[in-house]
Amino acid sequence: MAALLHVGGLAAQQKDNLCGPFCAARILREAGIATWDGEPLDEDLVALRAGTLLPESDEGSLPTGASSRVDYRFELARVPPAQAGTAADALAAAIESASTGAVCCLPVRGPWDPESVTRLVEGATGIAGARLVANLRTGRLWGSRPEPEALLAELRGDEAAGPEPEWDAGHFCELELLVRGPGGALVVVRDSYPTLGWHGRHLQPPRALAAALARGDGREGGVLVVTPQEGRTRAEALAREAGLEIGIWDNGTRR
Repeated sequence: MAALLHVGGLAAQQKDNLCGPFCAARILREAGIATWDGEPLDEDLVALRAGTLLPESDEGSLPTGASSRVDYRFELARVPPAQAGTAADALAAAIESASTGAVCCLPVRGPWDPESVTRLVEGATGIAGARLVANLRTGRLWGSRPEPEALLAELRGDEAAGPEPEWDAGHFCELELLVRGPGGALVVVRDSYPTLGWHGRHLQPPRALAAALARGDGREGGVLVVTPQEGRTRAEALAREAGLEIGIWDNGTRR
């Protein structure tokens, strides 16, 4: 277990089905928020406060190569797998509450296309302290270890064929950075499984992320733009400039 710990006590890998709370806890802890109402702030506490629902039976929720972690600190409700997860609005409310109002979560929904993804990720780097938590379908992403030739082709502006994804599930992860080449771009995704990519970071073409956010499975995806309160106005302007709608999405989980 010790090998799973980062400095500050945060685990390197999420617990099963706690991807949203894991991302939220990581962002809050990295912002210097270590407790919530006197309790240590971690993925378990965020999951409890956000009303995360665990599946009654759990099949297919882990990417290939990851180990299961079910050492939950609290008893969480269990429901049929199709209803399990963390609702996006509940996660946003938990982040704001844990920060006692210092942080705001602006929910952004589609229409998603490569251009809107590119503009959102690139523009967010210009807002001090902004973080992007994406809620998407992993089965529409590239696999996390593409060949260098495919990555270079994308940066040149040529569409390459990426590897098959390691899994297909609804998932929260962080969109960290846009990397531009002479003709194209890639997005650095910071994930919650260190077995993915390079210690949890992998590169995705904007078109793959757009497809993953659109999902195509009858549910919706979206992005929480997490910023200090003073960044909200700029975040709203960025979303509109990218052609996106400000509003919550239905990922299939109701709290």
